[in-house]
Amino acid sequence: MFSIIEERASDRTTVEDLARLSLGNRLTDSPAARMRTGTDPVPGLSMIVLENDELVGTIRFWPLLIGSGTKAIQLGPMAIHPDHRGRGFARMLIRYSLDRAQSLGHRIAVLIGDHALYERYGFVPAQPLGITVPDIEDRERLQVLALAPGALDGLSGVVRGDTIPSLGDDRLLA
Repeated sequence: MFSIIEERASDRTTVEDLARLSLGNRLTDSPAARMRTGTDPVPGLSMIVLENDELVGTIRFWPLLIGSGTKAIQLGPMAIHPDHRGRGFARMLIRYSLDRAQSLGHRIAVLIGDHALYERYGFVPAQPLGITVPDIEDRERLQVLALAPGALDGLSGVVRGDTIPSLGDDRLLA
């Protein structure tokens, strides 16, 4: 039996250990890690997968700005314990958390990853839209997803970290 729930304060160390186990140095030394430096995860979007009360998967989202100040959220890191991979937990966790982000009013999600893995969720390459990250070597790995109709229309610019987004912020709800 498994469940997906919001990360609890008591899960923090286990979540960080699992992310280190899954991602190694990429957890702290990557363009994605640099974008989230100095910020806290977006409230309500840090999710975990529990199987028989054991934490086997995690996903977090982080606040971003694109261009002149358009709010977005960064998906990642997402980690599944090696003993539990290949069972669909990653797909369920991604879909559930994106649906939750949309229901909370977030309009744009960003990630750095393989397009072939994330296109099934609607992510598209950011570079053709003029959305970039300055220090990423493989620019094709930057992906974006409109969580609201028209959210990407006319949007371009550099992606950078932000403070925690407020749902009352006009830029987020516009």
